Amino acid sequence: MTAGAETGIDLAGLRSRLAAAPDADRLRPLGLGRVIAGPAALEALSGALDDLLESSAGGSVALLADATPMRRGEEDLKAGVRERLTAEHEVRAVQVGPVDGRAHADEATVAAARSGARGASAIVTVGSGTVADIGKVVSLELGNVPHLLVQTAASVNGFADDQSVLLRNGVKRTTPSRWPDTLVLDGGVLRDAPSRMNLAGFGDLVSMFTATADWYLAREVGMDDSFSATAVALGRDLGEELLELAPALARNEGSAVVRLAEILALSGISMGVAGRTAPSSGMEHTVSHLLEMAAERRGREAPLHGAQVGVSTILAALAWRHLRRRIGTGGMDPLFPSPAEMERRVRAAFDPLDPSGAMAEECWSDYGAKLARWHANRDLVEAFAADWDAHQGALDELLIDPVRLVEAMRAAGAPTRFAELEPAVEPATARWALANCHLMRDRFTLADLACFTGGWGEEDVEVVLAEAAELGAGL
Repeated sequence: MTAGAETGIDLAGLRSRLAAAPDADRLRPLGLGRVIAGPAALEALSGALDDLLESSAGGSVALLADATPMRRGEEDLKAGVRERLTAEHEVRAVQVGPVDGRAHADEATVAAARSGARGASAIVTVGSGTVADIGKVVSLELGNVPHLLVQTAASVNGFADDQSVLLRNGVKRTTPSRWPDTLVLDGGVLRDAPSRMNLAGFGDLVSMFTATADWYLAREVGMDDSFSATAVALGRDLGEELLELAPALARNEGSAVVRLAEILALSGISMGVAGRTAPSSGMEHTVSHLLEMAAERRGREAPLHGAQVGVSTILAALAWRHLRRRIGTGGMDPLFPSPAEMERRVRAAFDPLDPSGAMAEECWSDYGAKLARWHANRDLVEAFAADWDAHQGALDELLIDPVRLVEAMRAAGAPTRFAELEPAVEPATARWALANCHLMRDRFTLADLACFTGGWGEEDVEVVLAEAAELGAGL
């Protein structure tokens, strides 16, 4: 490891742990090469790049960054990164997205970044979630070009995996990309990021308290056979530590922000080795994706992804409580609606947002596959319904008391209501996203089970929102 840099992530030990896991056969290799973390990790940047280029014949380095101003103390961060690199390397700056800094991971932006980086011997990406996603895709599409990623905020968990969220026909889609070769977590950079971005990372991470239960549920009804207890544990075992970080994050303590970034990286690793985002992406993420899709379609700025996820996780936790309470008193009688009925629902949900029909068609292409699988697994679904009580212990281990979740988010200073986001989400849009979140993609979540048991109608959504309001959360 480069002098002066420390990391709380033992990648070699983690690889050994994954190899020895009981479910190792369902895990993919950990492709993240190195994590450099610490109060002055940025000083290791040039040496880390040299290490990546040892087998290269030299050539230029493509420096990918958006136009958003960023600082590390008194230093212009991006200029500082370039200065550190130009001493030893030819650096080619590639601006990602427009001059206002609002980069979107759409086809045109990815294509422009790919064109700008073509021919480079290495890519150095400096940015937060969207820019990192683009850098990982460009690294892959240019033939696995070595990629060093400087994380500029502890905002999301997608820096440390090989998946990127891209826009396709206006719909958020998780797409295979490439693990970064080196991830740099500099305490000064992270501490000096806008505090709301780091609190968004806290919000992104609390999804572990609902998404893991969704993934377990999907396995038990035959909708996803990829569930891995080992992948779940990589993030979920740190749940208590995450909640305990909340007061220090509210004070923006540098050590707490670095630890938050490390937990985010471990969460990202869990997604990478699982081969999907399911360890931290369930119903709460589909709500956030719909809110982002609505904002982008209307030409508006969307709130930070992780901040939306945090608020949505509270609602998902309450939705879980509502469903368990309803089934506990009335039992479960699974429904198997026809494709024609559900296609009408999908189109009714998305055609008002995109009258061309492209968005609805994209969503139906994924949702239709999920519905077909639900019908094909009817025997397994009905057996699950009959044996519902036997699953309560496992769900208790994965879920969280919504009250405790709200308390921790308040202690961190993170938003708990859509009205507290920047910009605020209108109540009608939030209701639409909550009611229709399960209709956008193939992944099976709690909202699907609620829908397929007659428990996700307008009245159910309002019950969840009312219980959220009692906690000072929700709308």
